Amino acid sequence: MKKILLSIITVCFLLVLVGCGKSNKLIGKWKGATNDGIEVKWEFLKKDVVKYENQFGIESSGKYTVKDDTVTISLDVWSEDIVYKYEVKDGKLNLTATTQFNPSYTGLTKVN
Repeated sequence: MKKILLSIITVCFLLVLVGCGKSNKLIGKWKGATNDGIEVKWEFLKKDVVKYENQFGIESSGKYTVKDDTVTISLDVWSEDIVYKYEVKDGKLNLTATTQFNPSYTGLTKVN
C-alpha cells in the first residue's frame, strides 16, 4: 500500500513540475514604438490580462491568448481581436501584425 501511495504522489509531483515548466515569454512590461513611430507600452500579465498605453494618453486593458508563435489580443478600445506573430529574441519583443491594416511593434524592450 505504501508503494502505491508513494507512486501516486511521485506521479502527481512530476505532473506539477511539467505544468510549471511552460513559461510565457510575453509576461512583463514592454516599451517601444509602432512601425509608424507611435510610442507605446504593453504589459502582459499572468492569467492572460494585457494593458496598453500610447503617447497620446490612450489606455486600455483586455485579454490575450498565446498559441504557438501567435498572440491574439483583445483590447477594450478595439472593435475586434488582432492576431500577431510574436517573437522574443535577444531581449526584444516583436509583434508582427498578420493583417496589413494593423500596426506592428518591432524591438520592444522589457521594462523593470
